[in-house]
Amino acid sequence: MQITGEQLATVFFIVMFAGVIWMPITWLFLSIFTPKTLLEKYFKEPHFTVVETIFMAQFPGFLMRTAMFGWALFFPSLTKKRKIKDPIKYMPRWYAVALKVFIVGVALTMFLFFSLMGILFLMDAPEASL
Repeated sequence: MQITGEQLATVFFIVMFAGVIWMPITWLFLSIFTPKTLLEKYFKEPHFTVVETIFMAQFPGFLMRTAMFGWALFFPSLTKKRKIKDPIKYMPRWYAVALKVFIVGVALTMFLFFSLMGILFLMDAPEASL
């Protein structure tokens, strides 16, 4: 059975709609429920400047703070400049697992989104004539 452009477009819009629904909601909940132990240990100087702590203490800055802690779990070398070592020690297991699932889920959703967009673009592109 051949896959038509309409079927591929339907999958594309389902992925897009699902991403628009689950990503912001999950990101917001993870930001709201950031563990106090993690914030008390790392959300101060010398890890963050005073301006950064003011900006990242409220919406929308606290979303960036959550993303930074999430990426620190996968790429510890990214936190070398901020001198954040082993943030996983200061967060409950549920939060670490939720952050990892969120980061991987966002990466997979974005990969699927852009892959499907590229395939749809190539399917619609006119064939080159000689």
